[in-house]
Amino acid sequence: MALGLRGHEDTSTDTVAEELKLAAELGLRTSVHTGSDGTARSVADLREHGLLRDTTTFVHGNGIDDDELRMLAEAGSSVSISPDVGLKRGFGRPLTGRVLAAGLRPTLSVDDVPAAGGDMFSTMRTAYAVQRCLDGGLRSRDLLEFATVDGAQACGLGARTGSITPGKDADVILLRADDLTVFPVSDPAATIVSAGHPGLVDTVLVAGRILKRDGVLVGRGSPGAEDPTGGITQSDRGGRRHTARRYVASAAGIGVAVLGPTASVADLVVTTDTTKDRGPSCGKPRLRVGAPLPGW
Repeated sequence: MALGLRGHEDTSTDTVAEELKLAAELGLRTSVHTGSDGTARSVADLREHGLLRDTTTFVHGNGIDDDELRMLAEAGSSVSISPDVGLKRGFGRPLTGRVLAAGLRPTLSVDDVPAAGGDMFSTMRTAYAVQRCLDGGLRSRDLLEFATVDGAQACGLGARTGSITPGKDADVILLRADDLTVFPVSDPAATIVSAGHPGLVDTVLVAGRILKRDGVLVGRGSPGAEDPTGGITQSDRGGRRHTARRYVASAAGIGVAVLGPTASVADLVVTTDTTKDRGPSCGKPRLRVGAPLPGW
């Protein structure tokens, strides 16, 4: 758990100070979105008032000066780069190379779903491609570290997770190397950063507990709770995807229709249940088969 600060650009310095004081009293880390149009110097202002902390992560940072990045490094703060959203919204180039030059280890974040894909694969790929275009100075392994061990460190969890190390939690993701989108895998790090995607995720362990196996969510309340494979064969990857999607949709209160091989978009219609007193699914979109969508 952490506290999201409103930031020096959105409120007064006194308010930021009060929020940081509250976070310290609660033992919480903090994060704040920041940037500059080339004239504002929010990081320098925070330093002047003694408000830079080694428990604060500064998100984006586009436009802030190099000397301000060095101030963050001296304070032990961290920087989180959201490359997809930053580029799409015109914030400017991601700061990856500048952050490294200032003596910081950048971390990665999505910032806004669905404005950007909610997976770390695409985030790593964008950050890597942009910086390689600018100066060619990054390696694939750098990006893996930003997304794992450096991210854990910025969250105050470096002693528990982020790397496969004796004594740390067994938080592990296993990816398929036989998928046609990545086969043959000659350089695992480069493959993950340049071509990785969520469809490769085969197994997920959190603190040693298997939550996903053979591409299917397992465990209490998930499909195949009694049978971890859900009765789906290793070769039936499409079936595993449908099972996982049904589970996620069900948890969100959304009905899912699985269409046959000859169905088209015209066979699908989205409806909304507006009946009152129907519980948490009330008002959420549902899918049904057999009625054409208007305009198709």
